[in-house]
Amino acid sequence: MLLEDAGPAKVTVVGNSAGAGLALAACQWLRDHGHRQPSRMVLISPAADASVSRPEQVAIAARDPIQDIPGIVEAGRLYAGELDIGHPFVSPLNGGFRALAPMTIFAGTRDLLYPDSVDLAEKARAVGVPVELHLLREQPHNFALMPTPEGRRARAIILREVA
Repeated sequence: MLLEDAGPAKVTVVGNSAGAGLALAACQWLRDHGHRQPSRMVLISPAADASVSRPEQVAIAARDPIQDIPGIVEAGRLYAGELDIGHPFVSPLNGGFRALAPMTIFAGTRDLLYPDSVDLAEKARAVGVPVELHLLREQPHNFALMPTPEGRRARAIILREVA
């Protein structure tokens, strides 16, 4: 396993959107199976709850220029396969947060997934996991990867995290 092979080297897990949800679920799985955590997780616009069931997400979806609720729900259903969409492998917001790696989370308020990022940060902090949440007003899904001033600042932070 990479983390064991890396020894004391710094290993940072980075993911965006569904990949960020997968990164979080993978770290929960590693913890639950007695494996070491990476040095840090960087989660960009994480898809942490495939149900997309919050009432406020309907209003946010109307302003989200990239995603819509039916598309995310369908992607979650396809990804879940035989699992319930609420299963922590599919919706890691429903998993445990104790003893996870420190997290840096990027989310924008024009992303219909951003309320889950806020909850993710709160749940992790509640059990002592260090979290740095970068919640930017009026930024869309995956803004950290866009060629904008906000994206460039986010990437500078990410580069410091992985260096």
